[in-house]
Parts: sequence; structure tokens; C-alpha cells
Amino acid sequence: MIELLVTSFPFVLRVWYLRWKGMPITLYNVHYALVLWIFMALAVFFAVFYYYPKSFTGIVPFKTVPVVAENGGTVTEVFVEGGDHVKVGDPLFTTESAMEKAKVEHASRKIDEIKSSIKTAHLEVETADAALDAAKTGLKQAEMTLADHEELKLKNSAAFQRGRHERAISQRDTSVADVKAAKAKLEAAKVQAHSTLPSQLASAKATLEQAEIELKKTKVYSLVDGVVEQVTLHVGARAAQAAMAPAMVIIPDRTKREGSRVVAGFSQVSRTELYEGMAAEIACESNFNIAMYHTVLPARITRIQESISSGQMAPTGRLMEPGERAKRGQVVAHLDLVYPEHQKFLVPGSGCVVQTYTTDLKDDMAGGVTAHVISALGVIKAVGLRVKAWLGLAIGIGLAGSTH
Repeated sequence: MIELLVTSFPFVLRVWYLRWKGMPITLYNVHYALVLWIFMALAVFFAVFYYYPKSFTGIVPFKTVPVVAENGGTVTEVFVEGGDHVKVGDPLFTTESAMEKAKVEHASRKIDEIKSSIKTAHLEVETADAALDAAKTGLKQAEMTLADHEELKLKNSAAFQRGRHERAISQRDTSVADVKAAKAKLEAAKVQAHSTLPSQLASAKATLEQAEIELKKTKVYSLVDGVVEQVTLHVGARAAQAAMAPAMVIIPDRTKREGSRVVAGFSQVSRTELYEGMAAEIACESNFNIAMYHTVLPARITRIQESISSGQMAPTGRLMEPGERAKRGQVVAHLDLVYPEHQKFLVPGSGCVVQTYTTDLKDDMAGGVTAHVISALGVIKAVGLRVKAWLGLAIGIGLAGSTH
């Protein structure tokens, strides 16, 4: 409509001329002006819509964090309500933990038992060491006795008695066996005290740690700073473990960069004219108001998604049919507000109209005149955006008979 008004001056001038001359205003008398008007309107339409891409699919994106219980169980306490702001580490709810507490208690007692066994094992090492010393002393005494009998035998002394000599040999052999047994017992006691029981203690501590982790899982904490929404839990309910049915949803606080971000989809034809740094204006439905106060916000394109979503291929049991993807995807552009203070006017999830403005036309287009003319036509799109905001306001309040 605005384009038709802007290009209507040949027709208007012709009508004024005819009236000034007193000539009748007929279709024949104005047909040249009318044809010129049509051609100029078509040229303006083409230039404006080509060089100034517009998107009606802009959105203010935001993230959500579904909260689920790591261990399913009966809810025993809920600490938050919808709308509460939480920080990292704040408790959200707890589930039944009797079994987990029993496992922690059992693991703790097992550790105490093994520690007592280690003390006993160290005493057994000392006892085995003393027994080894006694066995060595007995062996030494037996060897001395046997040596005396051997000496008497060599001297053919009348005091030599064969029975005593044989008993001395037997005693020596018994003492040797006692020493070997004492050494084996000492080694076994050392293995028990310094290897087996410490390994069991480490395993028991790991079991206790695992039991404590399982106990901690019965109390769910917030992992992000944000606002709690859609709390579906109550005491006595069963806490689900599936993300498809979360107990509640947390909307994380947006960072300064995320808070001024708008994502919009443009026609694939517009890809040739879109570029990073391109000027734009954003009009979000949640900001429409009668005074047009902060309804239209300046922005710039910061990133253009390289891939178009409709071309995604996922592994399935059948080959892809291109005809099934007849609906063409959009070129996705990310825009940031020029002024950070406007961030507070962006409502997360709001739908927006995004109007871009080209500023990189080459001056070699017909000596630069054409480039300046096309640049000046951006005013038409700016006015049109504001008119659409007014129309959107009328439709939104039901003035047009619908709220959509």
C-alpha cells in the first residue's frame, strides 16, 4: 500500500494537469501515467522486498531445564513453589530414603568391623613374630644339644648314647619345622594385616561412598540459577525419573548476551542479501502498545546459520524421498539488540516481526544513484513495520474479531 502511494505521483500530476487545463479526466488521457505508475510500483515492490528481507517468524528464544529424580520414590517434602527463584545448590524436593540410609549404616558398620579386624591382625603379627623368636631359640637349643652328642660320638666317649643322639636329631628337625611354621604364620599375619584387610577397608569405604551418593540422590538440588515453573509434585506423589514427565521445570536466568538475542527465519531467496552486521528492527507482539513505546527495537544480525533445517537426514529404515520434503526450510538468522538496556523489553518466547535494512549496496550501481534510491526505500519498510505493529495490536485486542 505504501509503495503504491509513493509511486502514484505521475498519475496525480497528470490528473492535476488535466484539471488545470480543463480537460476531461478519462482513461485515455491518463493511461500513460497509469502505466508508468504500475511499472514504478512493480519496480519499487521488487526492490523493497528483495533488498529488505522481512521475517514474521522471529522469536525470543529461551532454555528450560526439566527436573527429574535420579532415584524414583515417594516424595516426602517439596521445598519450592511455582515462581520461586532458585540458585545452584538450593534443595527442590526429597524422596523416601529409608533404604538408602540403611545401606549407609550397614556400610559404616562394615568399616568399623574391618578396622577392628586390622587392629587384631596387627596383634597377631606381633604374636607370630614372638612365636618365631621362640621357635628360633628352640632350634638353637636343639642344635647345641645335637652338637654335644655329635662331639661325644666323634670322641667315642663312654658317655655317648645312641638313643639320646637320635632324640636330639629328632628334636632339631622338629625345631626346624617349628621355625618354618612360625615364619609362615608370621607372613600370613602380615598379609592379612597389611594387604587383605586394607583392601577390604578400601572396598568398604567405596561402598559407603556409593551408599552416601545414593542417599544424596534422594534430595534433588537445583543445578542452575533460574525460576521454577510447572511444579507437579506434592507430598506422597511418585517422583518420575523420565525427562518426558519432569517434576518441575526451571527457566534459567539468561545471560547478558542471551537476553538480547532474537532468532528469525527468512525465505531462502533472502540468503543472498542477508549478512552479518546487517541492520534490523524488531517488533515483538508482547511489546505492542497504543503509544508505540519500545515496540520497535533496533538490532543487528550477528550470525547466520549455515545449514537449512529441512535438509536434515537422520538414519532410518528407508531411503529419503525428496518429495516428502517439499516444504522448504528457512534461513535462520540470529540477531542481537543494539542497545543492551532494551533487553528488559524482550519477553522470553515472544513472537516478533523482524525487518532488515541493507546498507552495503555498491556505489557503482548506475553511478551510485540507484544504490541511494534503494537505500532511501528503506523508509517504506520502516513505516510499513510500524503500520503492521498497529494492525497486530488491533488484531491482538480483538478489534478485528480474532485474537490470533
